[in-house]
Amino acid sequence: MAKQDEKQRIRRKLQEKAVELAAMNRWEEAAEANRQILQLGEDPDTYNRLAKALMELGQFTESHDTYQQTLRLTPTNSIARKNIARLDALIARGFESGQVNRKARQQVDLRMFITETGRTAITALIDVPRGPAVDALVTGEKMDFRVEGRTVYVIDADGTVIGRLEPKLGQRLAELIGGGNRYLSAIAQSDPRQVRLLIRETYQDPSQRNRISFPGKLGEGAAYVSSLRYEEYEDVLDDDDGADEADAADEEYIGGEEEEELGLEEIDQDMGDEDENIEE
Repeated sequence: MAKQDEKQRIRRKLQEKAVELAAMNRWEEAAEANRQILQLGEDPDTYNRLAKALMELGQFTESHDTYQQTLRLTPTNSIARKNIARLDALIARGFESGQVNRKARQQVDLRMFITETGRTAITALIDVPRGPAVDALVTGEKMDFRVEGRTVYVIDADGTVIGRLEPKLGQRLAELIGGGNRYLSAIAQSDPRQVRLLIRETYQDPSQRNRISFPGKLGEGAAYVSSLRYEEYEDVLDDDDGADEADAADEEYIGGEEEEELGLEEIDQDMGDEDENIEE
């Protein structure tokens, strides 16, 4: 009995470690922790966590096979079924073979985006092309900006365009970047409906000291990180108990259409004031 208790204690400790590593986007270590748990006995949640880690690492075939192990134990597991469908689409489009030529993805700790008034924002990208590069985006993946005139394109590590910022926000950031400001950005959400981007000002040039990067209602950043952390642990939850809650949390966040994400009216007003000052 004591030996069994010790085994359960080790298992719980490894589970906590696996979840913590996933929260920090340390996917290789998270995968190894979950493999160690499986050596103590199979269970669907551990297979789901391992499969997610493998998917984040771009090992799509291995991830697909691991989710199949979940279905072997629990054929109705909705988390595994959902992700197998996503992986089927990627593999069918040949993205797996393209991994060799794809640069390693940099992961950003999303806790860096906890809202700081005026310095953090979340926005939905526009003109997002559908294709393997977008399909393979993962939460927390670092993005870069490419400024062309007043337009700001969002690009991945390979230089592939993922989309662009809404015109008013894009114009504002183009001016601030041109003035010496620097920004960090990462994928907040990517699904067939839309791609959302988290942005944080990391350096304000002295010449821009009187300009706020993101005026207006920007509290969604902190709220999103909170709901996102729930989504990251979705694979840890019991399938029946957790799936509905996770969907509800996602819908609550995505459904906020009545609120403007970036306070674009405030941006417009702020830019208008600057134009008036220039004319004077």
